[in-house]
Amino acid sequence: MRTTEFFSSDRLLYRPYKIEDLYNLFKFRNEESRRRWFYFQEPDILTEKTAIKHIQENIELWSREVDILKEEAGFAIALKETDELIGFVGAGKCRCDDVEIGEVFQNKGYATEAVKTIIEWCFNKLREQNAELKIVCKIEHENWPSRKVAEKAGFAFSHKEQYVTVYEIKG
Repeated sequence: MRTTEFFSSDRLLYRPYKIEDLYNLFKFRNEESRRRWFYFQEPDILTEKTAIKHIQENIELWSREVDILKEEAGFAIALKETDELIGFVGAGKCRCDDVEIGEVFQNKGYATEAVKTIIEWCFNKLREQNAELKIVCKIEHENWPSRKVAEKAGFAFSHKEQYVTVYEIKG
């Protein structure tokens, strides 16, 4: 497995999933605070079988070079001290999206720390490809906690679409 893609911030590790993450991943994806905003997902996306498939796909993804202009790159977010999975973040195709922190770990600044770190990682990848240094995120209008995280991480309001508020950040 390639290890050069994985990194850390002050308190967090960003890495591929491990099979040991199964319980926490399954639990986080089914928490009420997440389901409120991902109501459109089919119920079977939240099964243990689907979580195992997600872990396996993530491990395969990180076994090769990832092109963030063409595909999504998902990271497990773990505590640096213990390697315990506390959430996940997706980035790629010039977007930072699906940043989720488990309910018991919320309101500790982990989401903002993760978004800032992933933004820097994305900008480095975009520079390597001589691509435009611009990342967007789309957040449902009423999802105030996520909108606050985006703003704390440096994103600025861009515009509103039918269901989402769009933010962007330029490097």
